[in-house]
Amino acid sequence: MIIEGLIILGIIGILGECTITSLWLFAYRRAQKTIFSPYFPSTSIIVPCKGMGPGFLENIQGFLSQEYPNYDIIFVVDSADDPAYGVLQQNIKNKPSAHLVLTDPVSGCSGKVAALLTGLKLTDKAEVLVFADSDIKPDTYWLQNIVTPLQDERIGATTGYRWYFPSNLKTLLISAWNMTSIVFMFFPSSTFAWGGSMAIRKNVFDTLEIQEKWRTAFSDDLVLTLSVKKAGYKIYLQPKCIMESPPETRLRSFVHWGTRQYTWVRWYYPLYWIGSFIGFIGAQVIIGLGVILLLFGYSLPGLLLCSMILFEIVYGWFGITILPKTMVYPIERYPSRIGYALLTPIVFLLLAQNAFVSALTQEISWAGRTYRKPKN
Repeated sequence: MIIEGLIILGIIGILGECTITSLWLFAYRRAQKTIFSPYFPSTSIIVPCKGMGPGFLENIQGFLSQEYPNYDIIFVVDSADDPAYGVLQQNIKNKPSAHLVLTDPVSGCSGKVAALLTGLKLTDKAEVLVFADSDIKPDTYWLQNIVTPLQDERIGATTGYRWYFPSNLKTLLISAWNMTSIVFMFFPSSTFAWGGSMAIRKNVFDTLEIQEKWRTAFSDDLVLTLSVKKAGYKIYLQPKCIMESPPETRLRSFVHWGTRQYTWVRWYYPLYWIGSFIGFIGAQVIIGLGVILLLFGYSLPGLLLCSMILFEIVYGWFGITILPKTMVYPIERYPSRIGYALLTPIVFLLLAQNAFVSALTQEISWAGRTYRKPKN
């Protein structure tokens, strides 16, 4: 009876993996079918800056060189002693639409949120608000692409995401980790706004009182996501705004980063976290059971349970085959699909570890500050 139950469990696991893999096909069809008319409302971009990471100057030039008729940009830095301050000051000379301000301290929220709140003071004339991280490398049409879907009144916010172009095996693993979750963002029920590249109509932002909510928030994007969805709006992933970012080169730091992200989600978006927790850890438990069964000679149920590894490989292959077709970069920039596919089972193992450790995490250390779960 137990063996029969394990065989059924293996079949259920395979069907689940097939379903998740097929999401890439539906995501591609959805991206190809969605077409928007030209739309150019007045727009303000707020970019918090702290330090100068790889490609900082090139990124700043990208923000300043958008093909968009009516936008201004507000760079926010914590201190004039920050090395980013002098570089920004030099590069916005003779650019009346660019502004550089220092963060006004706000108790009760994260440093990044305080920077965004400071930048909002200069956005009175904007019809659309765009928020971005200084470590993305926006292409010329990034702003146009992130704003255009907002002409649909059913869409409350738009979002891009980060993309890592790998340079070695370690950064390939990190890039595969990053790719794994993107497919879910094509579907409104699971799309979330990513603070590195997101936009919202200002009237929606004001009506939902997001600015007030941010005053006691640690995460800008998760608070915005919850507010927009609770109001009945959709969040739209714009795949043309999945932008290149410099990858973390230390795997241990990246794993810690992943755990921090899942902890934010547990604090602000518990239902999504529970689903991820069950899915990622459940898959590893099933595979582990399969290995044990094979060791004890139960070939059929063991192979069924372990076959989930094969389907994870197929998932990675589909992802790196389909996702680049929706993005703006030339196909030759993407490395071998085989590498992504073979590393995907390790990615799922790391995601299970992220989810498990996030369940035990009571505080987060980020950018020199420590945060604890906010009170409901």
